[in-house]
Amino acid sequence: MARRVKVLPAPAKTEGFVEVTKGIHTFVGGGGRTNFTLVLTDDKPVVIDNDIRARKRFLAGARRITRKSPGLLLNTHHNFDHTSDNGYYHAKGAVSFGCEVVREEMLREYNAGTWVKQMLGRGPKVDHLVGKLGVEPPMVTFDDLLTVRYGGRIFQIIYIGHCHTRGDSVVWMPEERVLFSGDLLNHRTHPVARLGNFENWLQALPLLKKFPARCIVPGHGPIPPRGTGIVDDVKGYLTRLRSRTAAALRREGAPVKASARVRMDEYAKWFRPQLVPQNALKMARELRQKRR
Repeated sequence: MARRVKVLPAPAKTEGFVEVTKGIHTFVGGGGRTNFTLVLTDDKPVVIDNDIRARKRFLAGARRITRKSPGLLLNTHHNFDHTSDNGYYHAKGAVSFGCEVVREEMLREYNAGTWVKQMLGRGPKVDHLVGKLGVEPPMVTFDDLLTVRYGGRIFQIIYIGHCHTRGDSVVWMPEERVLFSGDLLNHRTHPVARLGNFENWLQALPLLKKFPARCIVPGHGPIPPRGTGIVDDVKGYLTRLRSRTAAALRREGAPVKASARVRMDEYAKWFRPQLVPQNALKMARELRQKRR
């Protein structure tokens, strides 16, 4: 008799603003879509990440919280669904910050003609933006760590390394003990790893546990329970993916054939379960390369 797999919970389907702590409001994309945050300060608010496709919904909710336009914009990494509306905030007078690799990667994708096209078919539609939407990289960049003091708040932007993308950073608010992980951490959401490095990713997760975070705001999925348990959840997912892919690779030899055998059934209800074969193939190729 086949062993029954305990299926883990699905992501929340609700969409809208959640006040994670006083004055810090995260717009949670329904299901597992991208999350953005509005931080109130003694000056203008600060926005962390953005997506042109979610502008109307984000701004509608933000206006119920404050009538002030954002003064600062922080980018955790370069992906379209976290930076594509930088230009809107620049036009409103906001100054943006991100690591230098974010700038490089945005320009690389734009020059390669993939900036908008990579989002085709993923919804919401971007067809009307092809050939019309430029890139607006962060104005202020850094290599390892940047501390920004603004409006009575402290924001530390810390470069973690090549994990989900080449330019993954976190935003740490030490006084509030809130960590914004970007896509280094997703809650009940399968990761996108086409530009990633799984080995680095697994090595980076213990670093995130060292932040004494009361709350972690992930790049995708609902706000998790307080504490750093989400780090263990993501580590568990990636560790199982690596173990099962390695076993399949030993049996099949070829990464394409091995990835087809990998199952992650306990995560079937998580957002984007269709990514399992792609993630397994990425993992298989990394494992094969490591053996050489």
